Amino acid sequence: MKKQQAGFTLIELVVVIIILGILAAVALPKFMGLSTDARVSVVNGMTGSVTEAADMVHALAEVQGQTTSSGSVTLPDGNTISTAYGYPDGSSSGILASLQDATSSPSNTFPFTFTVGSSSTPATFAYTAVGGSANSKCEVSYTESTGTGVSPVTTATTSGC
Repeated sequence: MKKQQAGFTLIELVVVIIILGILAAVALPKFMGLSTDARVSVVNGMTGSVTEAADMVHALAEVQGQTTSSGSVTLPDGNTISTAYGYPDGSSSGILASLQDATSSPSNTFPFTFTVGSSSTPATFAYTAVGGSANSKCEVSYTESTGTGVSPVTTATTSGC
């Protein structure tokens, strides 16, 4: 009587290990690039959020007649936003306050570290990885309005993401 084989041969196991090694070598580089793409997407999303927040505050400033060189608008929830020519200024009570759920502390869910700006320097939102430090080559810059009819400039820097 022949005894039936119970298991895999050594050759079959080696072939499976080789196939798994080839698959890992092909797939790993693809997954390594996904984290960089994710950070770039987060920064680009933040750029859109900052631009949209500035436009929404400007619309409210127009309605409330607050388009002078310095002023403030009151949101429907009672919060006040500091403005420069009707757009949020570069302060924490300006552009940062106009973003919903924003905080200057990277320990919360907001993954950006805010740096105050002025009429001569832009405010920045530097991407901050969990447990890491702010990255100046992975950030959003907000340059406040410098005159009546001049829109603020929002730019994304993603070279270091």
